[in-house]
Amino acid sequence: MTSPVSLSAPASAGLANWLRQQAVSLAFSTYRANRLLFLGVDEQPNPSLKLHERLFDRPMGLFVAGESIWMAARCQLWRLDNLLGPGQLHEGGDRLYVPAASYTTGDVNAHELVLGPDGQPIFVNTAFSCLAGIAPGCSFAPTWQPPFISQLAGDDRCHLNGLALKDGLPTWATACGGSGDPSAWRNNRNGGGVLIHIPTGELAATGLSMPHSPRWHGGKLWLLNSGTGELGCIEDGQFQPLTALPGFARGLAFVGGCAVVGLSKLRSPQFTGLPLEERLAQGANPGGCCGLRVIDLASGEILHSLDLPEPVDELFDVVLLPGVRQPRALGLQGEEIDCLVKIPQRPELLHVRPMAPSGKPHRGPELRPFGLPAPSPLEANAAGPNATSFAAAPDTPIRYQRVFHLTPENLAPYSPLTFPSLAPGSAALARIQGELLGLSAMANGVMVAFAVAERRADGGASLLSLLVEPPWRRRGIGTGLLARLMLFMAKEGIAPLTLRYQHSPEIGATFEPILARLGWSSPRTDFVLLEGQSPQLAAIDWADRHPIAAPYQLLPWPELSEAQRAQVGHLDAPPELQPPADPQGLEPSICLALLHHEQLVGWLIAHRTGANSVRYSSLFVTPAHRGRARALALLSEGFRRQHAAAIPTARAAIDRRNTAMLRLLKRHLGAHLSGIGRSRFSQAPPPPAPPPPPSSGPDL
Repeated sequence: MTSPVSLSAPASAGLANWLRQQAVSLAFSTYRANRLLFLGVDEQPNPSLKLHERLFDRPMGLFVAGESIWMAARCQLWRLDNLLGPGQLHEGGDRLYVPAASYTTGDVNAHELVLGPDGQPIFVNTAFSCLAGIAPGCSFAPTWQPPFISQLAGDDRCHLNGLALKDGLPTWATACGGSGDPSAWRNNRNGGGVLIHIPTGELAATGLSMPHSPRWHGGKLWLLNSGTGELGCIEDGQFQPLTALPGFARGLAFVGGCAVVGLSKLRSPQFTGLPLEERLAQGANPGGCCGLRVIDLASGEILHSLDLPEPVDELFDVVLLPGVRQPRALGLQGEEIDCLVKIPQRPELLHVRPMAPSGKPHRGPELRPFGLPAPSPLEANAAGPNATSFAAAPDTPIRYQRVFHLTPENLAPYSPLTFPSLAPGSAALARIQGELLGLSAMANGVMVAFAVAERRADGGASLLSLLVEPPWRRRGIGTGLLARLMLFMAKEGIAPLTLRYQHSPEIGATFEPILARLGWSSPRTDFVLLEGQSPQLAAIDWADRHPIAAPYQLLPWPELSEAQRAQVGHLDAPPELQPPADPQGLEPSICLALLHHEQLVGWLIAHRTGANSVRYSSLFVTPAHRGRARALALLSEGFRRQHAAAIPTARAAIDRRNTAMLRLLKRHLGAHLSGIGRSRFSQAPPPPAPPPPPSSGPDL
């Protein structure tokens, strides 16, 4: 077990003193980084912040009850008990929280939790859109659901997320939407949020933007209007903002006339298109901050701040630990949780056996402790998707099921069932920017097929991947999977659904018939895909046969003056060949500008796509300067510089409308390439029009 480390993240100078004056420490959770964190103060030699962390699987809601902390995690509710008595210390900490009990709920996306009057946990069951408790013989016992939720189903209908107590009773709940349709809240994140009065089921406030963390304090109901990044309170059914914050706000606690708020960066597709995003885009930090802010409730002024380093980029909840100076905890890994014991009437902690290097007393295989995230998605999938497969019996029923809350980060365990591959580190995974929508085909509880689509900013979606395991093919599962995905898109109003894929004989024989059966447009080639190796490309002699001499000049693209860059807009280049305004990702050793009498007349742009590859993104020469093979010489010089930079692989895609480049490929370049492929495009049929309204004429 490691000792607490000195905080290296930026923090305001007075935060340590403020915590000491208020006699509190803080605990906060981050589900993306799988950590429960504690912030306290080390008094020696001067007050300084101490950050302590423990690894859990997707921790979210936190609740403090006496000497215990309750925590909602991926599949469990955890109770962590303090083992230290008054005045006791353990490795400098005056509290030692240890996992003492857990209740297995299944992956119901539990958000906030509280303890009811009977001391039993009540948690926000977000997947099933209800509040729930624990009971023998079931995963959870529903206790309340919003009146607009007609049935219990694990499809996250309103994204119920927050729960506020008043006088110890659950009284208010927040949700990102007020509809009972599956996942409907995703289409109305900016203004569809609601606050619900639990005893009556009435909507206490509407028009909110992804509200979170309702709290009753000082005779007022406070909450975080996360989509606008504001802390405020509800007055006469309206949200009254107090402070605008530099991040997506979740997690709220109060002490000494101040509010402590958790902030997250804008990295999730769920955060896009919000007023907060627009506001932050106008400031110095468009991505937002991840950390804590202490806010004066009288003035709204931010008094203290803490910004957290990677890998922490979001927080979910924050709670106060009153009377605690420096909290610590035992996690589920390491030997100390095995060896450390506390018994009644004995103040000291006991070790039942020595720790390493003596090792553990058994020689069995190592087991991953339940409650911890998998050590590595790649390691977890090393055996492949067929490692635990079973016989594909002809009469096995197939069940189709949505995969909720899919992100590029948690897609890794499903990656063996993706084609084209969306495995960690793949270029296809790196290109994902929008919200992911997943649909699976299950046989006897095992996933045998999987489809993934990406929702685009224009309101449509792109089919990224569709794969059926080999033993289960030729049974209509792929057709059924895609048909149900199309139906879901139509219900959500997501259109058009498109597909772009690299053609091969296998895809042509197996996948294109599915598209035809479901009425997709006939696939057409939209890009010609090129690949070459730098030794062969660098040997092309175009630059020798057609040298670029005065008054022409080649200049590295980064060395262009601002005046020369401004000339790009006057050269009438097609939009797809315009140089990018953002230099991120460019390969500077290859990107070249062609000048004539110091005036820009052409360019070659390449992007680095990996340690061993580049993509040639744009080759353009103005029509007046295309004589004497200027484009060939420019491209040849780029190939030579690529070879000198020891980048072995070059790739490019030629738009089918770019007839000039297609002629260059046919006449000059094709013989020097290692591969030429085709990218094809198809589009799903439009969803059927809704039926016309009933006639208002007289009945016959």
